[in-house]
Amino acid sequence: MKYLVNGFIMIGCLLMFFNEQSWGIPSFSRKYKTSCSTCHYAAPMLNGFGKAFKNNGYRYPAGTDPEMTKEEPVSLGSEAYKKVWPDAIWPSDIPGTSPLAIWAIGRIEYAAISDVKWSLEIPHEIEVLYGGTMGEDFSFFGEIEVENEDNETEIAFPFALQFDYSPAFHIRAGMVHADPTPTHSRLTRNHYNMASFRSRNGWRFRDDHVGLEVWGAGNGADERGGFTYRFGIVNGQGLTDMNPQKDFYGKATYKIGGLGEIGGAEAGASEKSEFYIDNSLTLGGYFYKGTASKTGADDEDFTLFGGDLDFWYDRFIANGALMLMNSKIPNLTDRKSMAYYVQGNYVLYPWLIGLVRYEWEDKDTDIDAVKPVNAVIPGITFMARANIKFILEFKKFLDEANKNNDTFVLQMNFGI
Repeated sequence: MKYLVNGFIMIGCLLMFFNEQSWGIPSFSRKYKTSCSTCHYAAPMLNGFGKAFKNNGYRYPAGTDPEMTKEEPVSLGSEAYKKVWPDAIWPSDIPGTSPLAIWAIGRIEYAAISDVKWSLEIPHEIEVLYGGTMGEDFSFFGEIEVENEDNETEIAFPFALQFDYSPAFHIRAGMVHADPTPTHSRLTRNHYNMASFRSRNGWRFRDDHVGLEVWGAGNGADERGGFTYRFGIVNGQGLTDMNPQKDFYGKATYKIGGLGEIGGAEAGASEKSEFYIDNSLTLGGYFYKGTASKTGADDEDFTLFGGDLDFWYDRFIANGALMLMNSKIPNLTDRKSMAYYVQGNYVLYPWLIGLVRYEWEDKDTDIDAVKPVNAVIPGITFMARANIKFILEFKKFLDEANKNNDTFVLQMNFGI
């Protein structure tokens, strides 16, 4: 295992130095010869255009992808094959250059209760990312991730293949989007409390979810705003799961104003200097129903549901989400839990973003002895370049039980 890990790290380093065609990932920047800020508010957080690009199956909106592509793909069969199908394989193409990219994360962290107050995790994580399209109807996205977690090296390899019939209908197989607070909406080093909240048997949204998903998006009136939806079935716990049951989830949103969810009249706005503006209001609701297993314990059946709000106005963004959980374990009292967060961030300059988030969670709302955990997270994001980001943030716990658990972190990210 030691040599395997070292091998992955060496490959990552070699790619960083020698791969010219290396998340949006940077390989998309090369394909379209455009800046990361075309799609990103501050990587990996997407702006309005970036969401439309994703909703079109990693393609430019409104059928403009062929003319916007600057790197010619490699053809896998002649267009004439379409006329003789099924007596020929339907033609396709693959990216003309390597679809690889690197995303590296390093941290300097202070933890009040740790024996080692200051820790230097450089690198904390290295990701070899790959993504792209194959012909008109298929796309793919994945990574090979090497991460330091509690002084142990972990390797993960999430991957998904997607059939893109239209922006309103995609079928995704592999790692899917069960988490209602996905990473592409997060600027902070700290995960959302809802994503990290664990059920009694240890399930949480943050963990990888493998399964099948149907999802899609469409524009609203006058090509502005619009809807998104997704429904899926997943293992629930890991690649092979810990029980025979499958989990189910769904989420739907509606956006009022702003760029259309699949592009529209303002499709090129993100290429201007004010790429971070998308004046709009998005409302969403979600559910998740699953079974979590733990060695030596009865299975836990749980149901999650909640909603979220995302408001963009000029340089200001306010968003928040609520999660309610009902948990049932045989021979134990049913448990109800609740968690929520509210957050605001403001663009001081296109390269400097201030942020503050308030988080609250109560593992058992029916028992007064179980005290809620709440914290405030102020932070600032500095984009040294479009692909180089520094995060400075502080997590201050406000409840008595965790008052000594405060953490301070400086995180460095870059992608090539």
